[in-house]
Amino acid sequence: MMLQKPAIMIRMAVRSLMQHKLRSFLSTLGIMCGVMAVVSMISIGEGARREVVRQIEQLGIKNIYLKPVGLTSSQRERAREQLSEGLTMADAKRISAGCRSVRLVAALKDVRASVLTGTAGMVPQIAAVTANYVDSQHMQVLRGRFIGDLDLSQKNMVCVLGSDVADHLGVSGKVGQYVRIEGHLFLIVGILGRFTIERSRSSAIAVRNYNEMIFIPLGTETVVMPTGRREEGVSELIVQVFQVEEVLKTAKSVERIVEVSHHNVRDYQLIIPQELLQQARKTQQTFNIVLGAIAGVSLLVGGIGIMNIMLATVTERIREIGIRRAVGATRDHIVVQFLTEAVILTFLGGMTGVILGMGAVTAISRLAGWQTAFTAWAVFLPLGMSILVGVFFGLYPAIQAARMDPVSALRHT
Repeated sequence: MMLQKPAIMIRMAVRSLMQHKLRSFLSTLGIMCGVMAVVSMISIGEGARREVVRQIEQLGIKNIYLKPVGLTSSQRERAREQLSEGLTMADAKRISAGCRSVRLVAALKDVRASVLTGTAGMVPQIAAVTANYVDSQHMQVLRGRFIGDLDLSQKNMVCVLGSDVADHLGVSGKVGQYVRIEGHLFLIVGILGRFTIERSRSSAIAVRNYNEMIFIPLGTETVVMPTGRREEGVSELIVQVFQVEEVLKTAKSVERIVEVSHHNVRDYQLIIPQELLQQARKTQQTFNIVLGAIAGVSLLVGGIGIMNIMLATVTERIREIGIRRAVGATRDHIVVQFLTEAVILTFLGGMTGVILGMGAVTAISRLAGWQTAFTAWAVFLPLGMSILVGVFFGLYPAIQAARMDPVSALRHT
């Protein structure tokens, strides 16, 4: 009869637990702390994972990056002996010709020059780029156009402004106006749309702030750069492939081509966003395992507390158990009764822990500025585990209560 009416069992269990409010509360503290810790760690870990993934995806999953590396004086001497010219447009041509899977090879060169047109309070970064750079980075041109192939071949003095630079210049930052760079006038032919930036804590996956940049045709930088600042080569090559599946295979071919052209001088670094993404996912899997272990230990401690308190409860209620058996309750009824009490304890502790965990995550996000993310499994996983803990650790005391001899229980005082 009792087994057929769960509402009655729950009501009886709650009534029994409310007779010892403080003891019930203290017994759930372990579960609460364990669940709160798990919710907090999962949410913080998920936020960090999403941040890294967004940073990597901004670089382009189909892209392969080649960047020069700083060399020591001895390494530079060896590079000159090996006739390595560093990263140049010649490398871009060799890669385009040597890899059929390559869709495009874009280039960028950082230009150390000053903008002299109304940029007080802002120091725009100037970059000389090829026409296909806009496609490699999926940038959008809000007004006008980007730099074209004709601009490169004729070395037209034109430029494209990032959104923040255009806003800062005001009326002077419109298409058709001019920007003065190191005494030379550049015609504004385009304005980029706003680019959402994911700040990176790792230099390997740093994303440029295109909003504060001015782009000019590659080749025109020689005009604006003072003689003492002129540098050969490029600052970055972006190799984009047709299919995502071809990235890793193409990267090996690209590395081999550059290695041969640089005569085995390692004066460049190869960055593969897809590989970084895979590493980030593997790291997250390891992190999840660690979290699972911590959750298990935390809930194990809480479960031991639940079992301890339930054993004490069984000892205190021996006579009650005898009376219930005398009026017709079976062993199954007794098991369900005490098991229900254990599950209610852990469920309430789990719910409280989830609420406290969400509050802790919100406070950490606001105070520390960390990226956090609530997910369904971050809530339901620890809550489900807390219920399982109640069943597992409440089963033994419930069975002990059910095995009591009714006659001996009635005689107990």
